[in-house]
Amino acid sequence: MRLFVLAGTEDGRELALALQERGHEVLVSTLTEYGAELAECQGLRTCSGALDQDSLMKILQEQAIHALIDATHPYAQNIRNLARCVAGECNLPYFRWERPSGAYPVHPLLYFTATIEEAARLAARLGKRIFLSTGSKNLRDWMESPELKDCQLYVRVLPTSQVLSQCEEAGLKPYQIIAMQGPFSRRFNEGLWEQLNIDVVITKDSGAVGGTDEKVQACLQLGIPIIVLERPKETQAGMAAEENTATIEEFMRKVEEHCEN
Repeated sequence: MRLFVLAGTEDGRELALALQERGHEVLVSTLTEYGAELAECQGLRTCSGALDQDSLMKILQEQAIHALIDATHPYAQNIRNLARCVAGECNLPYFRWERPSGAYPVHPLLYFTATIEEAARLAARLGKRIFLSTGSKNLRDWMESPELKDCQLYVRVLPTSQVLSQCEEAGLKPYQIIAMQGPFSRRFNEGLWEQLNIDVVITKDSGAVGGTDEKVQACLQLGIPIIVLERPKETQAGMAAEENTATIEEFMRKVEEHCEN
C-alpha cells in the first residue's frame, strides 16, 4: 500500500519506519526541514512544510495514496482536523495514531488543567518563577496572560532560528530562553530548575516520548509543583478508525485489515 504519514515526532517516525519495513510505500510529511532530516536519516521518503487543504489534497492524489495516517503531536488540533476532512473528501481511510498518555502518580504537587488560562491562574498562585516546557506554539498566550504579568517566565524550546524568532516576537529576553534539544533526564531537569530557582513547572501530557515522566519525577523530587496541560478531549479517542490500540504492531494490523476489506 502507499501510505501518507503525518509525522514529525519521534513516535511518528517510528511508526512510519515500521510500516515501511512491512513492505508498504511510505511518504512522511513533517512541518519542519529538521523533522524531515531526522526522518530521512532513518531511510524514509519525506516532504516538509505546512499543509493546507489544497496542498494536502494534491499530494494524496498525485502520489495515489491508499490511506492517510495521522501521527502528529497530541496537541496538533488544526492539522488533525484538516487531515480528517481532506481524507474524507478524497474518499480515503483516515487512521489516528497517538502516543499513550503518561502514567501519573496521585500527588499533592501534581496538578492538571484543561486550558492555558487555567494553568496560568493556578501557576500564579503557586509561585513567581515559572518554567514553561510546553513548546513554542503558544508562547504569546503565556507572555500576554494577565495572570502572569507579575511572574518571571522561563521557556525551554528547540534551538532553531525559527523557534528563537518566535521567542523574540513573543517578548522573551535571552535570559528567559533555554534553547536545547531533548530528551532530558530527571537529574538534568532537577539541576536546571535548581539553577533557575524555579517555583512552578508547566508542561503538556506528551507521554514517555515527550519526557513528561522525567519532568514529573524531577519536580516531585525537588518539591516543586508541576501543572500538566491535559490533551484536547477530541484527541483522546482513537488510533485506527477512532479505536485505541495498545501497540504499533496492533495498529498496523488494523490499518492493513481495513484497507484490504
